Amino acid sequence: MFNSIRTKLFALILLTNGVMVLLLLSFNAFSFNRSFSNYVEQREQKRLSVLIERIALAYESEGNWKWLRDEPTSIISLLENSSNSNNGPRVQERSFRPGYADQLRIRDAQGRPVYGRPPNGHKIIWLPIENSRQRVFGQLGVELNSRFDAQSDAIFVNQLRQQLYVIGLLVFVIAAGFAIPFSGWLVQPIQRITHAMRQLSGGDFNVTVRNDRQDELGQLATDFNQMALVLRKAQSDRQQWVSDIAHELRTPVAVLQADIEAAQDGIRQVDDTWLATLYTHSERLKQLVNDLHQLSQSDAGALSYRFERVDLRELTEQVIGQFKTSFENQYIDVVLSSGTELIELDGDVQRLAQLLTNLAQNTLRYTEGSAQQPGQLRIDITQAAGDIQLHWQDSAPSVAPEHLDKLFDRLYRVDESRSRLSGGSGLGLAIAKNIVEAHQGQIEARRSELGGLLISLTLPCVKESEK
Repeated sequence: MFNSIRTKLFALILLTNGVMVLLLLSFNAFSFNRSFSNYVEQREQKRLSVLIERIALAYESEGNWKWLRDEPTSIISLLENSSNSNNGPRVQERSFRPGYADQLRIRDAQGRPVYGRPPNGHKIIWLPIENSRQRVFGQLGVELNSRFDAQSDAIFVNQLRQQLYVIGLLVFVIAAGFAIPFSGWLVQPIQRITHAMRQLSGGDFNVTVRNDRQDELGQLATDFNQMALVLRKAQSDRQQWVSDIAHELRTPVAVLQADIEAAQDGIRQVDDTWLATLYTHSERLKQLVNDLHQLSQSDAGALSYRFERVDLRELTEQVIGQFKTSFENQYIDVVLSSGTELIELDGDVQRLAQLLTNLAQNTLRYTEGSAQQPGQLRIDITQAAGDIQLHWQDSAPSVAPEHLDKLFDRLYRVDESRSRLSGGSGLGLAIAKNIVEAHQGQIEARRSELGGLLISLTLPCVKESEK
């Protein structure tokens, strides 16, 4: 409990408010003491004004300070007369407490002591003793041996201090009252994310975190929900992937099993034709397993790539040449438009050849052609703006627009029965996509103006400065 973020936030808020309250009280105490000391000094000056007048009159009457040196107690009589005078400040402000005379000091115009005890380190305020003609006879000093001499001053100061302490305590309590819900409000999103994280680690990928904030914690909740969405999609894709693999393997295995059982039951004769059929089915099964293995390697990044300078135009001509007989047998006319200039990129020759091979096999499987109406395959290779564009488009049949985005998904086929009959595993374009992305390129499918499918490749070419 004491290690929780909420407790630490609560303690931090209380500590911060406590320090602020202490600083505020200290500043108020310092400021008050200074201001009140000035007030006391001004009050003493005002209260002693009548006494100064009486001392000045006595000095003028005697002509020197001998009267005070001979009779120091006469200062007490002057104090009493000053307190009882009808002139000057109010009686409460003029009255002097007993023993006040001990705080007084008098020195002549030359600064020599006339009355009072020697200095003892306490602060003394000095006031000039002068007559109405501003003739200075000496100075009257009052020793402030305590900060607050009057009892009323002490009572006032104590009451004020108590009030400040009470206010500080109330502020601290109020801060604690606000700190509890505030710390809970701050920690609540973290608690929700923590709870959701436990559910996520337990395999519940449908969990989401309610997000009603726009701060960093709100962004954290948004990122968590996005992560859960990605994991949910990955789980769905993995389940679909396993299901599709099982389905794809089940079909050729079932065909093999049916042929073997037919031979065992004597329905089919075991001859070269039967063996050739079994061999064809086993080859398709082998090709499917190889494609699955290769796709899994490319997904995991396990395929090794050896990048070197490659002329894409020349490589395309070589691959098309390998399939020349197949295109002729299926009545597909091939047109390659690439010019005569070098179109180079940094790539893996074998992987790029495999990419072009997959595209050629895809065309051979699905493009319709006959002696009366041959099919068409047009390949355009251009270079512009630092990229190589390869457009591979064939004639009918085409693909419905809703299927175009899914052609690069694993095991996806528009027509499953037709694809199996043509030997397609639904992995060729998925492998092609991985190869293109490994070369920092892009691949997309569109409807061709020839009536079939257009595969568009964008690959980074070699810069002029690197040639």
